[in-house]
Amino acid sequence: MHFVTHEAHRQGKRVYRVDINFRNTFYAMSQAALWHAMNMFHIPDVDLLQQIYNSATVRLAPNEAESATFAFHIGVAQGSIMSPQRFNIFINALLRMLTATGQNQGISHGLQISKDPDDSSQDANHGYQFNNIGFIDVSRFLLRPQKFTTWCGMEINVKKTFLLVIDKDQKRRESTLAPDLRINGERLKTLDINDACRYLGYWGTGNGDMSATREVEREKARVAREHELRRLGDRVYTLSQLCGALMYKSGICCGQVKRL
Repeated sequence: MHFVTHEAHRQGKRVYRVDINFRNTFYAMSQAALWHAMNMFHIPDVDLLQQIYNSATVRLAPNEAESATFAFHIGVAQGSIMSPQRFNIFINALLRMLTATGQNQGISHGLQISKDPDDSSQDANHGYQFNNIGFIDVSRFLLRPQKFTTWCGMEINVKKTFLLVIDKDQKRRESTLAPDLRINGERLKTLDINDACRYLGYWGTGNGDMSATREVEREKARVAREHELRRLGDRVYTLSQLCGALMYKSGICCGQVKRL
């Protein structure tokens, strides 16, 4: 995400990005769909996991004869350290579906990708050019998550799903309107260039500017440093806070170790 945004700004290109929000993700996914996806990825011992989940039941207090026994057929175990990994495996099926759609129809972000990020030449030995993605292509992509949610039981929260127009060219932003994109018949909100938004846990703007996230990182590091100065020798706390600041955005920005 950070790389595509950075390259779009550097190359002066426009990229449409849709941040999809799923409602109650961990609670809503079909367990039958999860086992199917894991079997398709040839992950071992899926039958054992399925038996563990099928045998899990809940009874409400007081545990008397009149109390009902509940079994769960959706969601993953809350509090389990393996649940996020299982969800990542599950959602990877959607990512592969989107990738296959782009490959089969020859559409992508339209950026020139080079081995050397500072090399913007058109030499075929250094990079390749995707076809520019247009309104019809974006709409076609959005059909895939809708089909995926129909299969697995999850729901898309359209009110928290946004269209971001990554484009630094102010004249182009004013002359070329954002496409009318819809999910389940509802139009997606297009964020303005300076609108503050939070996606994937990171603060930024509608143009993909992550500087606000960097400020949060610096503030966390400053607070940790002041704590160490006040309580000399408490380096365990300081290091844990610095690691927290580092991990806050380690997935999207580079060079943070040196800067910290």
